[in-house]
Amino acid sequence: MMLSLAAFSGSAFAVGLFYSAWCSHQPAIGRFMKLFAVALMVASLWLWCNQYGPELGTCYAVVAFSLQAWTWIFLARQRIDKDIKRVILPFESGLQLPKYSDMTLRLAKAAACIFLCAISAMLLTVVWTTALPMDKVDQIALGIYTMPLLWGAFVYWLCADDAWWRPAVSLSVIGVLSYLLIYYV
Repeated sequence: MMLSLAAFSGSAFAVGLFYSAWCSHQPAIGRFMKLFAVALMVASLWLWCNQYGPELGTCYAVVAFSLQAWTWIFLARQRIDKDIKRVILPFESGLQLPKYSDMTLRLAKAAACIFLCAISAMLLTVVWTTALPMDKVDQIALGIYTMPLLWGAFVYWLCADDAWWRPAVSLSVIGVLSYLLIYYV
């Protein structure tokens, strides 16, 4: 437990150092902070791997680094937004609300992106990772790494296709077939 806390703290400090180096106006200090941040990230990865093994330790490190980086970005954006003075543009008052049919289509696409794509990606990930001849830990790690990529690919397909019903029907079929393969075969 202590190794996990130390790894989490080290990675948070490393991400903070990267942010500070990015904000720094002195190149020499920025390079030193980046070097120290990389060393902290490697040490954090080593601590995660010591605590949970190489497969799960790497998964935990990747998740911790990304969550901490997005937290730093969110907090920095909140701070920057307060300092920006808003300018009212002359054409802003002429904006109109979209039609009801456009709003309905956009809400349906958003729901499909969040729920349909996620469920289809999760079920397909379970099907193909359990079909591979690997240890359970490797299957879990592979699923953790690939499920967000599948989800992103499905969302991109849904949003990029002009006829939104084609990917929605295809993803529904993928989800149903994956469900049947998991629970009935």
